[in-house]
Amino acid sequence: MSPAQRIVQLRSEILEHDQRYYIDAAPVISDRAYDALFLELRELEGLHPELATPDSPTQRVGGKLLEGFGQVVHRVPMLSLDNLYADKDGPVAVSKWIQSVEKLLPGKALEWLVEPKVDGVAVSLRYEDGVFILGATRGDGERGDDITQNLRTIRSLPLSIKNAPQFLEVRGEVYIPLEAFERCCDEMRAAGEEAFANPRNAAAGSLKLLDPKMVAKRPLELFLYGLGEVSEGGPSLQEELIQWLAKLGFRTPPFCRLCWSAEEVVDAIKALDALRDGFGFETDGAVIKLNQIEWREIAGSTTRAPRWARAYKFVPEQAETLVRNITIQVGRTGALTPVAELEPVFLRGSTISRATLHNEDEIREKDIRIGDTVIIQKAGEVIPAVVEVVLSRRPETAKPFDFAAHIGHQCPTCGGVINRDPEFAVWLCPNIHCPAQRTRRLEYMAKRTALDLEGLGGIVADKLVDRGVVADPLDLFELEGEGKFQLTLASLNLGTDGEPRVFGAKNAAKLVESLRRARNLPLARWLHALAIPEVGETIAYDLASAHRDIPGVASSELLKMVVRREELRQLAEARNPKGRKNKSSSQEEALNLSEAHGAIVRELDAVESKLLASGFAEKSKRKDSGSGVVCTVGPVVAKAVLGYFASEEGLRLLQRLYRLGIHPTSAEKGVKPVSGKTFVLTGSLPTLSRTEAADKIRAAGGNVGSSVSGKTDYVVAGTEAGSKLETALELGIRVIDEGCLLELLKGGGEVSKVSEEVQEMPSAGQGELF
Repeated sequence: MSPAQRIVQLRSEILEHDQRYYIDAAPVISDRAYDALFLELRELEGLHPELATPDSPTQRVGGKLLEGFGQVVHRVPMLSLDNLYADKDGPVAVSKWIQSVEKLLPGKALEWLVEPKVDGVAVSLRYEDGVFILGATRGDGERGDDITQNLRTIRSLPLSIKNAPQFLEVRGEVYIPLEAFERCCDEMRAAGEEAFANPRNAAAGSLKLLDPKMVAKRPLELFLYGLGEVSEGGPSLQEELIQWLAKLGFRTPPFCRLCWSAEEVVDAIKALDALRDGFGFETDGAVIKLNQIEWREIAGSTTRAPRWARAYKFVPEQAETLVRNITIQVGRTGALTPVAELEPVFLRGSTISRATLHNEDEIREKDIRIGDTVIIQKAGEVIPAVVEVVLSRRPETAKPFDFAAHIGHQCPTCGGVINRDPEFAVWLCPNIHCPAQRTRRLEYMAKRTALDLEGLGGIVADKLVDRGVVADPLDLFELEGEGKFQLTLASLNLGTDGEPRVFGAKNAAKLVESLRRARNLPLARWLHALAIPEVGETIAYDLASAHRDIPGVASSELLKMVVRREELRQLAEARNPKGRKNKSSSQEEALNLSEAHGAIVRELDAVESKLLASGFAEKSKRKDSGSGVVCTVGPVVAKAVLGYFASEEGLRLLQRLYRLGIHPTSAEKGVKPVSGKTFVLTGSLPTLSRTEAADKIRAAGGNVGSSVSGKTDYVVAGTEAGSKLETALELGIRVIDEGCLLELLKGGGEVSKVSEEVQEMPSAGQGELF
């Protein structure tokens, strides 16, 4: 069998197993067997890149950041749905609406299909000749954002389908299952990050990320239930459409009930309401659609919604309780958030004792007062929200809540004067030395992807600040060299005076050792740890790859050019003689405008040429990328970084790092010991964490892969190595231990020693491969 034939065979097998695993939830092979097929395909495509196709299972996650999202025109508009509400008049409203549609279609026996209303993000998918080519958000109904690369990461979305029309456009909803959402939020909190408000926000935010690799880590799923443009035929009934989509390989809603009258529709909605808690995803209502698709065009649409369908919104589960107090929380950026402290009440599977009040405007609008009886609801929010006040039960002593007066016009943590942001409805503590802000910043620096300060979690950070041991994250490095610091850490009370719980000598020793290691971490890790505005983990690595050290980033000519390029782009657009707003009243005025525009374009070309020559920009293959040049970071990031280091706070930081002798650097450009080599890490190494090992490999010019393929040069194996080790042995890839790795990184030449201490562990599994 030729490589081309084997690649076709592997793709077919993997797509079939994806269908069974992600759509049917009935896998027929083991995770290990699936991994073997996937890795064989990846290796073959690596050896024969001319055989790679965009619908291959290996092509789900793109390798490059997107600079932005292009616009997509919906050939068939994506309209919203008008709502009916599940109040006392809900059944009557359903009956009246159905009668209105019957008047539009006289003499016809109408049928209705009831489906769950998934609380997610509406999307449209285009397939040509069975291959997924484009995905877009609803946007304004006429135009949406091109999110093709991000949608490709969703494992339940088929990249190719069989027996499909030449052109097929399907519509549906992207969502995050509830269990996966809770896991995702737990991981974010553990990393010191703010958790998502609800599954819908998480799905929407994930789809708007510019890094498809980050999107691939989010547990997104997809239901398909509708059609846009289709080249030929298509089912004539909505019920048949759902069945047809399922046969094509799409995941479809778990509940669909056919009805012939308003009464049956109401009964179906009640049945759906009773079942929805078992679906595993958020539903906020039902969707009622005319089943006969061919009659929908006759019924027609308004400018924003079809007349033949309605969303029936459920009343979110609610409970009554008492507002005991209103407390104010201080975030890492100084934002003050009011929280209602409630009489505990059981609601939707958990006991609720707190509810978010969001901001001062919401408190004023709802007139929420301490002592009020309120109705709260938990409709996907992590912290439930107050819906309304039960005015009939308001005590005479309850007074209107004055946000600033309640905390004496002072930050509840530091006592500093607070200010109201004129642009947003939020009060701020501008004191960067506020203990609450210090605690959050300390947690951020200690994150595993930042400085990885072992043992320094939320409670420890809070106690270090509260006890006056640390006032600023960099204080840790001031104290780290003092002998008594380890003793201070060991005796740190994490409990209360009545029930003390000390940090302990072992934990203290680990934290001090991790501080010593942190001094030598590469530039990217430090840029991430310092919490510079707009700089996350990925941006930190991008900046480090183009700069030698932190002072170099602070005064970066490259970032200044990125900012200038954006200024010139906007000027060029504003001064374009062909622009609608630039109609000249005379030939001389037109000539002057043309000359000014030409000068701007020439400067823009010069700036882009310099950025391209420096490697901080590259030519884009996307047709919608303007000039065709894409910078490593965008102008928003560049402005934020330069602005931060020019501020008083940024200048202080630079001086302190210098005084502490902390000079993180990126690796020198040029030939390095393992330039171009790809390593995969598996198991536990004797002295290095995986993050440390990855940093050392990157610093020596190597790449760190997440899975083993024909392109892998070395697999670094420790104890409890997993399926990656087995795959490496099967493929004949060199397996080395930590000692051999360190020799390689020093420039010790080729090695082939296999680690002797390896043990078997479970395979990653079909659901974990991206």
